[in-house]
Amino acid sequence: MVRGAFLAAALLLAALPAQAAPAGSAQNFLDRANRLKAKGPLALFDSDYRRLKDEATAAGTSIRLEREAAERTGRPILYCSPKPRAELGQTEFLRGLEAIPPAERARVSLRAAMLRILQKKYPCRR
Repeated sequence: MVRGAFLAAALLLAALPAQAAPAGSAQNFLDRANRLKAKGPLALFDSDYRRLKDEATAAGTSIRLEREAAERTGRPILYCSPKPRAELGQTEFLRGLEAIPPAERARVSLRAAMLRILQKKYPCRR
């Protein structure tokens, strides 16, 4: 009886997925992006493609609006793009995410990771 219960528990634990990064984290975004990248051109037909694009756009818009508000109110800005709208390509963004250490990437939000990438690309001279 105990042996059967132990075997059932072991099978249940083996069937559970590995600890996934929390939704909204930079690691979760990168994992999903890499899964899509592995699909090649078929990734465009995956329902997660649009969700990833929307998440990245929302994070970028939030950062841009915060920067514009800081400029209007005279507060320090967090990155110094020479253009009103910072440019960050898809490949450049994914490489920036990969450059963040995995343990930290699992804890940090997509928005915070994107801001870090923008700060590295467009540092402010102080």
